Amino acid sequence: MNQLFKLSSSWFPIWLISLLMLVMVFVYLPIFKGANQNMSDVPLIIVNEDKGKVGDAILLNLIEKQNGNSFKWKVDKTRQRAFTDLRNNKAYGALIIPSNYSKNLDQVHDTLLSNLTNGKPADLEVLLNEGIGQTATMIASNTLQTVALSTSKEISSQLKKELLQKGMRLAPENATLLDNPVKVVSKNVLGLPVNLNKGMTPFVMALISSITGMLGANMIHGYLLRSNGTLKKRGSALSESEVLASEIMFGFILTFCVSILIQLGVFGIFGSAHASSIWAIFLFTFFSCTTMFLLFKTIAVFLGGWGMLVMFPVNFMGIFSSGGAFPLSTLPFVHRFFSYILPTRYIVDGIRALLYYDGRLEAGLGQALGALSIYFVLTLAILIAFITTIKKYKEVKPVESEKKIRVKIENEIPHTSSNHENKGSRHIGEKDEQFRQALSHLAQGNQKEKQEMNDDEFRNALKSLHKKK
Repeated sequence: MNQLFKLSSSWFPIWLISLLMLVMVFVYLPIFKGANQNMSDVPLIIVNEDKGKVGDAILLNLIEKQNGNSFKWKVDKTRQRAFTDLRNNKAYGALIIPSNYSKNLDQVHDTLLSNLTNGKPADLEVLLNEGIGQTATMIASNTLQTVALSTSKEISSQLKKELLQKGMRLAPENATLLDNPVKVVSKNVLGLPVNLNKGMTPFVMALISSITGMLGANMIHGYLLRSNGTLKKRGSALSESEVLASEIMFGFILTFCVSILIQLGVFGIFGSAHASSIWAIFLFTFFSCTTMFLLFKTIAVFLGGWGMLVMFPVNFMGIFSSGGAFPLSTLPFVHRFFSYILPTRYIVDGIRALLYYDGRLEAGLGQALGALSIYFVLTLAILIAFITTIKKYKEVKPVESEKKIRVKIENEIPHTSSNHENKGSRHIGEKDEQFRQALSHLAQGNQKEKQEMNDDEFRNALKSLHKKK
């Protein structure tokens, strides 16, 4: 054992895995630095339908303060356009300035200065995309509420200064209206039920799909090799190409079974909400699981024993870069970069579109199907190419050379041992004895047969017997 510890190769897994884990710390820990470390790409919408000038002031103030550094604001012309964008998962939320906003603020102003009662505040509408996930929805809601409330406070401050300058006293009934001249009305555009599991269902389903692919690629390979060893002892072992083809078939069976169990657990036991048909969700889940299996199987075929060291980082990077647990816009650049490369992000987008956005292609399902199809076709083609190559260069050629050797051996004069020679001479002696008995039979046959048989026929009979010998 001491000699084993002295070998440098024995320490190779220790320092390599340790270094890999250190890299993973630097890659994953920045995700949890804080919710506000990267907000420049959070997509939000603002719509100004106000026919007066106050709405323009809000828009200009927002542009000056944000200046593109905090959020990714998009200006839509109409409320309906913003509503469509949110339903297609293009933004987290929208702030709507209604067409009568300036008019309603004028009425608030007149009510306070006239000391009238029963005045109503002006409305600002906040639309939220609740299907994007709890974290993203909270970011959008807090941001839009903050913008609306800051506008309300600014208007309230101006009204208070004007009342103070005019020396007017405020009726107690209007104190609340003075403090809150603007009311924020929030609405969820998707109208989803409460049982959303905080919007984490797509992430969990994508997580299970990814882990299924990684574990399946490794465990099926190991157990089929063991089973093939058992078949080898029985004399019916599979070739290398047949083992690989069997692994792919077992992988399809595994992903099919896991997809069924996912549907039973998510929708049957936990009753999670879904806007699309369970059959459509099942087919997409099966497609996703199979794609992940083929991806990890391709890595294993390319790298062999080193494949496991690559599979784990790919799996975890895909999970953290999927946008399921944390919004993509809030992640560091390296995670957003890998989110476009690894398939896990597209699995989350596709399942999310099926669960919450009626399976609309514009909501992310179309892009997800396109990206996963590329992965599926490419990895399956690589595996089929491997099987074909193995058959052509590792299995077919040795068989052909063996056939040639057998032909040559059969055409040569066989070399036998003395035992074989004795057996052969004994066999020839037996044939000679049979030949002599046949001649005796012909010579001692009945006279009628001799008379009927002429000389030519007798010679032909001898020739046929000689050939048989």
